[in-house]
Amino acid sequence: MNKKIIYGILALIVLVGAVLVVTIGLKLDMKNDANTKIYVYIGKEFDNNDIEQIAKETFETDTAIVQKVEIYNEMALITIKEQNTENINEKIESLNSKINEKYGLENKKEDIVINNETKINMYSVIKPYILPILISLIVILVYSSIIYRKLGILKNIIIYVLTVIGSQLLYASILVITRLPFNMFIIPIGLIIYAITIVVVTIIKQKQLNDYKLKQK
Repeated sequence: MNKKIIYGILALIVLVGAVLVVTIGLKLDMKNDANTKIYVYIGKEFDNNDIEQIAKETFETDTAIVQKVEIYNEMALITIKEQNTENINEKIESLNSKINEKYGLENKKEDIVINNETKINMYSVIKPYILPILISLIVILVYSSIIYRKLGILKNIIIYVLTVIGSQLLYASILVITRLPFNMFIIPIGLIIYAITIVVVTIIKQKQLNDYKLKQK
């Protein structure tokens, strides 16, 4: 009964996650979502926090990412949510004026470079990992089918495959439900979960094999 309840809860989480993916999709962090990148040459040492505060005030946003670029870190790269092209010129003029005032510069609006980037294609991000994972899973299935053949080869394959797929679906569903943004850590964590899942299933299968051997004596 307890197992049925647990399986039911897990299935419900996956179902809710699937519905949310279809209806509202994954939440992306700013670097992976559609954004506007603004390159401002300052020509001297500057504080990222100062530029960030100016950008937030200018573009009326709660989030702005500021990075130092070029060899001498004299250019600021400001990343903000995608901006409406109708209002961008006025805001860029304001941004330029505030930065000029802050650092005693005489930059013109035309000196600022603006790039609008589309949100990432999820398949292109996941694609490099698909083949290595499939190869590793096939190797594990072949190995485990030989080692644990006495427990049933087909049963062994089904358990490994369903457990791996189930753990990844559960992980993805939790991300969608909690609205955690997709960032650089999501895939590595997924790979760690994949590895842990394989290890746990193998430990369980080994225990089952040991019990089977004891019963045969």
